[in-house]
Amino acid sequence: MAKLNVGIIGVGYWGKKIMDEFSKVEDVSIVGVSDLDEKNLAFCAERYGIKNGYEDYRQLLAVKGLDAVTVSTPNAMHYRVCKDALDAGKHVLVEKPITLVSKEGKELVDLAQKKRLTLSVGHIFRFNNALAEVHRLIREEKFFGKIFLMEQNWTNLEKSFPDRDVLFDLAPHMFDIQNYLLGQWPTEVSCVGGPFRRAVGEETAYVISRYKDGVIAIANISWLVPRKTRQVVLVGENRSAVIDAVGQEVTVHESGYTYKLHVERNNTIRDELVHFVKSIQDPQTETKNSGIVGVKTVELIEAAKRSMKEGRTVKV
Repeated sequence: MAKLNVGIIGVGYWGKKIMDEFSKVEDVSIVGVSDLDEKNLAFCAERYGIKNGYEDYRQLLAVKGLDAVTVSTPNAMHYRVCKDALDAGKHVLVEKPITLVSKEGKELVDLAQKKRLTLSVGHIFRFNNALAEVHRLIREEKFFGKIFLMEQNWTNLEKSFPDRDVLFDLAPHMFDIQNYLLGQWPTEVSCVGGPFRRAVGEETAYVISRYKDGVIAIANISWLVPRKTRQVVLVGENRSAVIDAVGQEVTVHESGYTYKLHVERNNTIRDELVHFVKSIQDPQTETKNSGIVGVKTVELIEAAKRSMKEGRTVKV
């Protein structure tokens, strides 16, 4: 395959992880980076030898031969940066959420389709081997049987971010994992939550999603709980499972017995990036984390916020 020239827009905490993993991917050349912080640009030059560093991302988009970019800027910048990148003819992998407004996300999806460009969203847990194994077993039908319930605990003690709330930070993972495992989106959503250490901006939320086949999914997402937990509990008619999404461990509960499935841990960031490259180079590669998926998660966050504001269940 021809070498793919990529640029990284936003090389803060997450962008540095992308930089490190992309630097190890064959057939990929990092031709430049962009960040508003000169220290981050200097880090990329010193650690990875990337001399083309720009404070203005539009200068990076103008680099000759650039094929694709990753976007890990603050959430509020996602729409404008992605739109400019797509308008410039570049394939895009943007961190979740795709945008802060679903209407703007749809505009990006339409623009990418019009220009025949790949638009992927960083729903990284679609590349988690533990979740992938449970996804496979659900589709075997006999293993779990009919799915009854799903519970998610996505919590950790986090500082109070001035530019985001817990729903836009953690709920994209929550709704996306529900869809990935269950193969469907909810028909109604209810949510309670709110700020505690500040005046506005939810820091904890409890979300209940109902599905047309009767499945109920309950999620606790919080920046206030001291222990970091990334856990999914799946309850089926034949068996149930507890998934540690960070440790990539699956514990099965069956007729009073418990046992762990064999799961080989994988590097989810690397696998997501490799998938992005393949989806660009091979049109037959299904984009697992498409822009359409990203938009749907934002629509559900909007529904959760409306439910919380109006004190009622919202149909979606």
